[in-house]
Amino acid sequence: VNYHDHDKSGHALSDILVKHINSNLNQFGRPLKRMKVQPRRDFNSRTKCSDMSFAPGTITVIGGPELHCSTKHLRDILLSHPDPKQPKWGVKVIHLVRNPFTMAVSNYNYHKQDPTPELFVNRKNPCDASKVGRYTLKDLAAPLLTQPKLKIRVQGQLPKVQSIMKREDFNNIAHDCSSLYQTKPGMENATFYDHLRALDPTEGLRMATADKMDNIVLMAVDLIQLKRVRELVKASNPNHINGDMEVKTISIDDFIHQPGSSMYQLYDFVFKDLLSEETKITRSKTYEQSYLRERESHHPVNKHITYGKFDNTAALIEYLRGEPVFGPPLTKIEALLDEILYEESVGMERMIAGTFS
Repeated sequence: VNYHDHDKSGHALSDILVKHINSNLNQFGRPLKRMKVQPRRDFNSRTKCSDMSFAPGTITVIGGPELHCSTKHLRDILLSHPDPKQPKWGVKVIHLVRNPFTMAVSNYNYHKQDPTPELFVNRKNPCDASKVGRYTLKDLAAPLLTQPKLKIRVQGQLPKVQSIMKREDFNNIAHDCSSLYQTKPGMENATFYDHLRALDPTEGLRMATADKMDNIVLMAVDLIQLKRVRELVKASNPNHINGDMEVKTISIDDFIHQPGSSMYQLYDFVFKDLLSEETKITRSKTYEQSYLRERESHHPVNKHITYGKFDNTAALIEYLRGEPVFGPPLTKIEALLDEILYEESVGMERMIAGTFS
């Protein structure tokens, strides 16, 4: 099993889900060994993917994986045993995602708190283009997002193949950030955090979102790449003889608003018939009750979740949707995410609604 996540809420949720999976495996023997990948430290500039290896009996958590290699190479990374003499039965990928608008607003509200929960905002220039190996993320992601060869539905239109982000979108975001950072009278030497505290919320949101775009862009890249690999594996291995690959895309927004049904989906994906329906439902409801108690009590385990803590969320999301620089690419990434979540949810929704209503 391996987890991919893209923001602080995803990191925290990954830790929780790993514990839940292993606690349910105890009855079948020893739990899965937890592994960790540092995707940028382990980035391979030749293949343009993070170097990773997934052995049977392990569970790997990857925050913001760099998956820019060819579809065939990514398939080999996911399905090859570290020991080439050994077979691998298959891999399950849990991709934790979040609506790009709620991710952006949550990120802004989280980091502008007093005191800030993370000190990097006192040091970082939010407009600097981050490097992945010898590349910028724009160099790695733009070719795929310009021509994703994937149909998405935007604002009620019929699904059609269209670009998600072009190079000019990356350039426009960087230019917008530079127009705000250390340009105001009296803020020539101000930190990123100073700007988050002092700027008008709409301007602070734009600056924070420019800084967060790496994570949002990586989420879009990973959605497309994992979909392509899954289709390649299915086409080349219809009888599941040489290992299989399953992908479950889970919305963090759903985990926040519908924790019981989201946990059920996780249990069902990971365990299938190893756990009875009654067990999966009972344990999912127990998790939901525990989560809601901790959320209401502001338990430290939920410190990354900003839901219900700020009254500006809806207004800032609405602003960002209409903002000319950020609105269009975020809307297309949202449409891509919704399309994939819909594809994976067909057949599940009616049963879940009846169980957790």
